[in-house]
Amino acid sequence: MAELAESERFRAFVDDFPASARVSEPGLPLVLATLHETLGRALLCLLPEDEQARDAAEAVSWYADPAHVALLPSRGVRLGSGLEPPAHLVGERARALDVLARGGLVCASARALSEGLPPEHARPAPIDVGLEDEIGFARLVDALALAGYERAERVDERGQIAVRGGLVDVFPSTGREPLRIEFFGDDIEQIRAFSPFTQRALHPVTRAVIYPAAERRQDLVDLDADDAAIPGDLVPPVERPPDLVWQPEDVRRLWEEDGLEPLRLENVAVLDPFPHAQEHSFEAQRPAIAARGLAEAETELAGMLRQGRRVLVAFPHRGEALRTQRLLRKVDADVVEEGGALPADPAVQFVVSPARRGFVWRDLGIALLPDVQVFRKRPPRADARLGRALQSFADLRTGDYIVHEDHGIGRLLGFETKEVAGVTRDYLYLAFRGDDRLYVPHEQLPKVSRYIGADAGAPALSKLGGKAWQNLKSRARDSVRELAGELLALYARRQQAPGFAYDLKQDWLERLEASFPYRETDDQLQAIEAVKEDLEAPRPMDRLVCGDVGFGKTEVAVRAAFAAALNGKQTLILCPTTILAEQHWNTFRERYRDFPVRVEMVSRFRSRADQKRILDEFREGKVEVLIGTHRILSRDVIPKELGLVILDEEQRFGVAQKELLRSLRLEVDVLALSATPIPRTLHMSLSGLRDISIIETPP
Repeated sequence: MAELAESERFRAFVDDFPASARVSEPGLPLVLATLHETLGRALLCLLPEDEQARDAAEAVSWYADPAHVALLPSRGVRLGSGLEPPAHLVGERARALDVLARGGLVCASARALSEGLPPEHARPAPIDVGLEDEIGFARLVDALALAGYERAERVDERGQIAVRGGLVDVFPSTGREPLRIEFFGDDIEQIRAFSPFTQRALHPVTRAVIYPAAERRQDLVDLDADDAAIPGDLVPPVERPPDLVWQPEDVRRLWEEDGLEPLRLENVAVLDPFPHAQEHSFEAQRPAIAARGLAEAETELAGMLRQGRRVLVAFPHRGEALRTQRLLRKVDADVVEEGGALPADPAVQFVVSPARRGFVWRDLGIALLPDVQVFRKRPPRADARLGRALQSFADLRTGDYIVHEDHGIGRLLGFETKEVAGVTRDYLYLAFRGDDRLYVPHEQLPKVSRYIGADAGAPALSKLGGKAWQNLKSRARDSVRELAGELLALYARRQQAPGFAYDLKQDWLERLEASFPYRETDDQLQAIEAVKEDLEAPRPMDRLVCGDVGFGKTEVAVRAAFAAALNGKQTLILCPTTILAEQHWNTFRERYRDFPVRVEMVSRFRSRADQKRILDEFREGKVEVLIGTHRILSRDVIPKELGLVILDEEQRFGVAQKELLRSLRLEVDVLALSATPIPRTLHMSLSGLRDISIIETPP
């Protein structure tokens, strides 16, 4: 911001403010942030749509203190519709007015400024809570109720509150995480954020502002009022006109199309990206980078340096910046914290910043590039609720296959409310084989779980009253007992067997990790780190990685096999089907294309001559990774230096193959991949015998 603020063109714009200016879209956030910093007062910027206002507010917060930037969105539902706006929109609107009153920068949509609010005395006030505050337990609960927070047994969504003993759980309307406020008498003793899914505490919080979840104080709500009537006491959200308007013609057209009362836009600074005869102009372009890998990215960066530009690459975390810095070969880059001084001469800097969109500003000689654009990584999703295990039956959909503890596999036909013997209950309506149907009352829901199979095919439904399901459960219990005995004996011997400790401090491994075209999920990173620790340990690895199809198990295997190759060890990858073997072959070759690691496959798709040649080269050590079906368990498959065996869907192999695989576990590292999750109870019972990593989060 300092570079723009000190420019002659920007100083002239500030002197003439409010003045009109041509501002290209990529440069708008920086212009707004710099203008707010320079003027040192509250600024209200009007944009046509909610989405544009949200994008602008998010981008401005990359350059300014996020606490001083806010979004004023529309209500989400029309006045007079009889519907209440969702809690998060109510909270955002309340926070925006609070930020504006404290001299901040607010981006508002055209609808938002035209929709009325209850007068200030009828609106709930924000609730400020902090450690050791004497707010009072009952007083806080009452204040949250007046602010529209709904009482619940368990806090899952924004706008909910749960009270248990001396604990108050509340999910703030503007928060990403719910808060657990612990009282000692009337004093707040502890505040912690917690997971809405597991309900476990995450990290301490010293102070928080809880914005309301309802537009009107609940003690002033007229319960007899007509829901379709528009209240007569509404006032404009902001009493003064905006300071700036972006694309004013679009704003006026939206007001006209929606039949909204237009605001007066006199003495308002007009910002527009289209070329008009404006005295002031600020132009920046979207960066055009077509790099497909690290080498091409370095070439692009070097080209910008030759053009005399100072290049800033924004990374969300310092660790990612440092890792990428070590991989560079053609250009040099310094890692600096956000807010550090820009270099005076052309140079590349890796800066820790949340910026997710960039620009090239020729007049300033600056290029801001997000790492996801330079190094072709998929940006993270904004919402942390990416994926999770089934927590409630709200996650079930009609048509899903389920497993009933007593009756077996069925299919969900829907949810029904029925009155039986004078008692009204909610039921799951399930279909079984033939015309068999079953109603499951809500109190028996713990007996029902979602069906998760090893393949994508539809399972065979069970027959109600038949013995097949009970026999299957009995055989499963016997198999578990037998397996437990075998595991105890096997792992007792395994603990005594010496293993190979891999050296993973190698540049090529870091380059392979950096070439991954997506951003790893947290679960995936934990699985990768667990496998690394196993490989570095001086004992044979035996780890099972569980995760649904497409959750990233293959990338865990890719990195493990690559680490083995760098340490002079070969890898066997065993697949249950020829199709899956070919898919892995293509995936591994694509990931290793820039590295001297050779991957081959033996299957019925390869000729006998090709198979013989590949096996000979595998025996000589010329092939580092060999992929195949049970064919690679034949006696003629003789590795030169086998170090790792990767099993994809081990449970789908026959008895003979499993016996051979068990013997292998005494000699080499074994990594098993499975799309069929093992229950956590079994995981705990086998703790210390077989290590398990679970990937629950989709990419």
